[in-house]
Amino acid sequence: MNEPGSEDLSISTVERWGSCIAHGGALFIGVPLTFFLHEFPLFLAPCPLVAYMISRSFRRRRMAWGAFQGMQAAVVQFVILLLAFGMDNTGAAPGLALVFGLAGFLIFLYSLWGALDTFMGIDFRYFYIGDLLNKVSQANLNRTERKRGWFGFGGSDKSGRDR
Repeated sequence: MNEPGSEDLSISTVERWGSCIAHGGALFIGVPLTFFLHEFPLFLAPCPLVAYMISRSFRRRRMAWGAFQGMQAAVVQFVILLLAFGMDNTGAAPGLALVFGLAGFLIFLYSLWGALDTFMGIDFRYFYIGDLLNKVSQANLNRTERKRGWFGFGGSDKSGRDR
């Protein structure tokens, strides 16, 4: 466990909250959507997208820790979504559906652990994918960001000229 120190002070409150929401997307986004979308795997569909958008938002702001946590959360939320689809579509093999469901539930609990740790400002890394996604996130931070306009086209700068 991290001791309170200078490392914890560099992580902003926005990064902590955003990372917590990204990791806990299945709980904070997916579960409330069950009231509107009654089909089982459909309510989990927005979770990886929201986590990825949180990661992109932090990357644009050059917040490395939040971008990395959001990227990890997007991958894990996508795995949970795939396992939910697998569980829903294995009607002929109930044992396989049970394996997919148990694996999805355990990964869901693991993502909640990540949500709690990132909310407290602890650097959380998932097994197997944490180091790989850290390299990807660092490479993404060094990329130049495209100029944003309407729908990714042109736009004008502050002087009113086209870019």
